[in-house]
Amino acid sequence: MTDYKNLRGKRIKFFTSDLDNAEAEGQIFYSDTDNEFKTAVSSAAWSSGAPLTTARYNQASGSTPTTAGVTFGGFITPGPGPAHADTNVTEEYDGTGWASGGNMNTARSQFNGFGTQTTAVGAGGYINGSGDTALVEEYNGSTWTEVTNIPAARRGQAGFGTLTAGVIVAGVPNSNATLEYDGTNWTAGNNIGTGMDRTGGAGAGILTAGIVASGDTTESFTYDGTNWTDVGTTNSPHDGGHDTGVQTAAVITSGFPPPGSGVVTATELYDGTSFTTSATVATGRYGASRGGASGTTAFIAGGDVNPGTQSITEEFNITVNTVTQGAWASGGNLNTGRKRGSAGGTQTAALFAGGFTSPPNARKAEVEEYNGSAWSEVTNMPTEIDFAGYGGTQTAQVTFGGNAGPGIRNATLEYDGTNWTATNNMGTARYRIGGAGTQTAALGFGGYLGAPFNPAGGSGTTATEEYDGSSWTAGGAMSSPRNYQRSCSGIQTNAIAMGGGAPYIDDTEKYNGSSWSASEDYIFGNAGYIASNGTSADDLRVFSKGGFSTHSATYNGTSYTTAPFLATGRHNGGTSGSGPSSTSTYFGGHLPGSPKNSNATEEFTGETTAVNLKTITDS
Repeated sequence: MTDYKNLRGKRIKFFTSDLDNAEAEGQIFYSDTDNEFKTAVSSAAWSSGAPLTTARYNQASGSTPTTAGVTFGGFITPGPGPAHADTNVTEEYDGTGWASGGNMNTARSQFNGFGTQTTAVGAGGYINGSGDTALVEEYNGSTWTEVTNIPAARRGQAGFGTLTAGVIVAGVPNSNATLEYDGTNWTAGNNIGTGMDRTGGAGAGILTAGIVASGDTTESFTYDGTNWTDVGTTNSPHDGGHDTGVQTAAVITSGFPPPGSGVVTATELYDGTSFTTSATVATGRYGASRGGASGTTAFIAGGDVNPGTQSITEEFNITVNTVTQGAWASGGNLNTGRKRGSAGGTQTAALFAGGFTSPPNARKAEVEEYNGSAWSEVTNMPTEIDFAGYGGTQTAQVTFGGNAGPGIRNATLEYDGTNWTATNNMGTARYRIGGAGTQTAALGFGGYLGAPFNPAGGSGTTATEEYDGSSWTAGGAMSSPRNYQRSCSGIQTNAIAMGGGAPYIDDTEKYNGSSWSASEDYIFGNAGYIASNGTSADDLRVFSKGGFSTHSATYNGTSYTTAPFLATGRHNGGTSGSGPSSTSTYFGGHLPGSPKNSNATEEFTGETTAVNLKTITDS
């Protein structure tokens, strides 16, 4: 009789604590702590990911297996009802969130692409109001270029391969025709499933080893660069579904059963021989983007079920680890719901001071501290203030400027965890001011001058001031006046201002301790009252996109990327401004309707992984 080492190449080992990494797979060990034999096993699961910036369906995506995905084009629904329009927007996925890419030259939908994030091809499709198209574009990671058209207009086709060795197949019309692309020209290949009507497919793999296992038939085919081979049927229908991976390790998921009633949540794995049912997606949909590495990781994004689901991303993993995606969760409620307050601190030691309620319309002086689970009322501010700038921590916070009723303030207040103390005034009185930094190295920038809430009586300012814990000095001016600011996190020598203005803008500027310079445009477009937190301008979590949106994003110093949704849409809340982006907190704020005052707290926790350990029993 052979032993376990001969079977698995590993001996049964003795440990005083559990194994905690992927090497635990297949390793049987004895846990001295639990007095049990254990091992780690792989499992398949879908989990929520960061949403698309532009909700859409029937868009195209790259096909080459990688976690760096790309999606382009598609239908968008700009308002209630059946009205829809094509989009030319491109988004890129880094395995964590979506960032803006270059726009296509021609907006379209109902097509599939192939290639990678930096070498993609979009061919054919449907142009709303004009019909099917033969236009083809190539993407280099930043811009799209029109290239050789396909021989005839086509939509609903499958696509797979690379920029210089790509395939599109089936679709409407010429529903079983194959076309191959060499980076310059299109040539006809052999037909797929002669006489079969195939639309709504996706495709995976490369030109010489491809697979089409979705569409309006369950019959599936592989391609060797010359011929198509029938490899049987999927276990579930996947019309408008999504294929990713390679020919011998593909993931096929979702879609709907013909003739289009309902949606399929099934996922299937293809190993080059047969289809096996795997974990189901949380949200079934059709016409989504797809991507992922071969066989063990995948994602789908967007797609149609109803307008509320067209930006959802889900990620698939087969791993020994249980992957919990980053997400927002409810924390303890404020005692006094309000907006426009000064804040600061971290997720387990936050501060919210002053603010405004409506109704009744009243400026507030209340101060609350958060311990990571509950808020408690502490010493009030010496006066009621809203729309002030702020920076610092729960026990060393600074508040400056703001609105105190009769006029605009230039006053500065410091909080030491118990008491408030007035220090030297700012040089320029203002409210709706941006703030960053600490109590001994703060930054105040932008803001509104003149009569409160009276555009005719005041304007935005470019003024920037630096605080050293005692007094203020002038810093470099912003490139243009902006107000409608909230706390834009960072430090005095690496701060960031996003959006704001009157009217709202999407411009971003970064401050290096002496001057401001233009940076990337805000991912969600023109907006004011944007809130964020992070330890520098190169590590931010951005939320409250303006209005009552639930969108959030991250910023790494060079680009914005989408992040999980908040549960409650609001703006003018407070943030744990000095805390790291991986543990963000957002509290209070302005709600739509009446009453307008939110007391909600939401906490963000980043992605975690844990080894999936199983106890071995003799039964």
